[in-house]
Amino acid sequence: MVLYFSGTGNSKFAAEFIADEINDQCVSLNYVLKHNEPPEFASRKPFVICAPIHAGRFPAVVMKLLSKATFSGPRKVYFVATLSSKTCSVAASLKELAKNKHLEFGGLFFVTMPNNYVLGGNVPDHHEAEYQVKYVVVPRLLEVAYVIKNDDIMPEDNANPVVSAVSGSVNVMFNKFTVTSERFVVSDDCYVCGKCVEACPVNNIIIINGDPIFRKRCVNCYACINRCPRKAINIGKRTENVNRYVCLEYKEWKAKGIV
Repeated sequence: MVLYFSGTGNSKFAAEFIADEINDQCVSLNYVLKHNEPPEFASRKPFVICAPIHAGRFPAVVMKLLSKATFSGPRKVYFVATLSSKTCSVAASLKELAKNKHLEFGGLFFVTMPNNYVLGGNVPDHHEAEYQVKYVVVPRLLEVAYVIKNDDIMPEDNANPVVSAVSGSVNVMFNKFTVTSERFVVSDDCYVCGKCVEACPVNNIIIINGDPIFRKRCVNCYACINRCPRKAINIGKRTENVNRYVCLEYKEWKAKGIV
C-alpha cells in the first residue's frame, strides 16, 4: 500500500507512479484527514509513505496521523520524501516512527520535484516544471520503484548529526511560529469557486457570506494558494508576483506517453 500526503500534487504524482510500477494500491492521507477517516491501513505488500518536506521533516500533521495509525500486513515500510533540494535530515524521525509502530524501516528516498514553495520564490512555470518531471523526476522514481519492488538494498542516509539537530530545531520553530494562515489575504479577484475549500486537507477554509474564511488549522501545504485559478489567495504581498505550481496528474502524464 502506498500512502501519500500532498498539497500541490508532487507527492501524489510520486505515490501514483510508484504504485503503478509495483502494482499496488494508492491511498490519500489528505482524504483520511479531510473526512476524519480512521487511520487503519491493511496491505498485502510493504507500506510506502510519500510526503513533502516541511522545514526538514515530514509535515507535523502527517507524523501525528501516522503515529495514531494501525498497520496490518507486512511489517516493512519505505519512506519517500519529495522536496526541491536536499537540505534536511529526516531519517531519524522516520526511523523512530517505524520503531514505535513496530515496522521495519526499509529505507528513505529523496525525490527532487519542481519547487512549489511560493514564499521561497523560484517557482517554475509550466514548461520548466514539465521538463524537470520528465528528465529528473521520472528517472529517479524508476530507481525508487525498482528498489521497493525487488526489496533491494537501500543505502543509508549519511546525515551529519549536527545537521540532524539543526533540522529538528528548525522544524520545531517552523511549526510553532510559521505554520499559520493569519497572513493569508484574498483579493477581489476571488469569485468563490470553492476550489480552496476542496483542496484544503484539514478543512481550514470555509465560505461565509460569499467569502473564504481561514480558521486556525492551517498546515501550510499551500494547496489553496497554488490551486486558486485567479491567484486570489496570497501571503500578504509577498507572493503576488510568484508563479503558482500544481503537478500534472500522473494519469495525464501517462496518457501523454511521458511516463
